[in-house]
Amino acid sequence: MVSVQWNLRHLRAFVKTYELGTILAASKAVHISQPAVTQGLVRLEDQLGTSLFERHPDGMHPTEAAHL
Repeated sequence: MVSVQWNLRHLRAFVKTYELGTILAASKAVHISQPAVTQGLVRLEDQLGTSLFERHPDGMHPTEAAHL
């Protein structure tokens, strides 16, 4: 079994992106740069093996996996 180490900053960024709907708003809420939020979400998705958001011009739309 592979042990996954979760990054709390990435998890906070995920929650704020889920709540606020945009990476920019999430980055301001968690006080980290927009590229860092994007990289953190990509890393979480890689660790989970699934997409958490659908990227759209009007923001981030949570997938079923994100809702769970």
